[in-house]
Amino acid sequence: MTTGLEYVPLTERIGCVAGATNIGVITEPRNGRTRLWLVDTPNTLALTKSLWSVLQARFPSPELVAIINTHSHADHCGGNGYLREMTGCTVWATKGESVLMELPLLQTALVYGGSPIKDIESKYLKADPCTVDRVLCDGETITLAEELTAEPISLPGHYIDMAAVRVTDGDRAVCFLADGISGRNVIKRYWIQYLFDERAFKSSLLKIKDIKADCYVPGHGDMVTDIEGLVELNLLAVLETEAMIEDALAEPLTFEEILKVVADRNQIPLKVSQFELIGSTVRSYLSSLHAEGRIAYEITDNRMLWKKVTPTP
Repeated sequence: MTTGLEYVPLTERIGCVAGATNIGVITEPRNGRTRLWLVDTPNTLALTKSLWSVLQARFPSPELVAIINTHSHADHCGGNGYLREMTGCTVWATKGESVLMELPLLQTALVYGGSPIKDIESKYLKADPCTVDRVLCDGETITLAEELTAEPISLPGHYIDMAAVRVTDGDRAVCFLADGISGRNVIKRYWIQYLFDERAFKSSLLKIKDIKADCYVPGHGDMVTDIEGLVELNLLAVLETEAMIEDALAEPLTFEEILKVVADRNQIPLKVSQFELIGSTVRSYLSSLHAEGRIAYEITDNRMLWKKVTPTP
């Protein structure tokens, strides 16, 4: 069975293993060996083993120093445990994501809104617990080797304390943007994507436009050398979903009625995982629109009803 994983060089010492989740690879040859730092890991054991096989085939005697996790979702940190046990590497992440990685029950509880039903406690939504050895701070410069640095950049929105990782190799820079943005091929297929905080996500998209790099690698989808167009496409998807929800609220609706409208209009058949993930995202949109004064709620007959706010002339 092929996994489709492929190493793509981006600079002399920076590359990417392209797959369902793009994995950043930072290298430094030393005494016949290759020191490695990874940006994220895949969610399954099979994919993680395949990733390591790709790296072993590409680099002489790879020695994994650390995994730099952008955030705590299983498709970005699910392979941490296997790689740490096999190589003795350390794990780095931001403070907020560290808590979630060390107590992954919170992942599904956040989506569900309480103690989760077992049907959503899958490897796609909940990774194994993982201790974080180093807490990353926004904007710090971490020297990995001579003229080789890594800089975490705070990009909350998709998740609570997510960070991009900007890596410089001499005068070249590559930015691993995690789920702060989606590749053009992905956003066209999945127009509505999971968001924890929609307002923060929009702010992070605008922040991404100002990140200077020669290449930008989204967590999912094709990498680009010019980020502005991709930011605009992602922002368009968010604004269109906002408008869809506002249009639906010409009459008061419950949360589940709004979720049905969003799913129906995007032709999304909701199974239990999609119901919870997209439902959580819709709640984030409602919070954002409410904070901006564009919608309001009322409790009527023990139901929370949402409605559009008509602007005052």
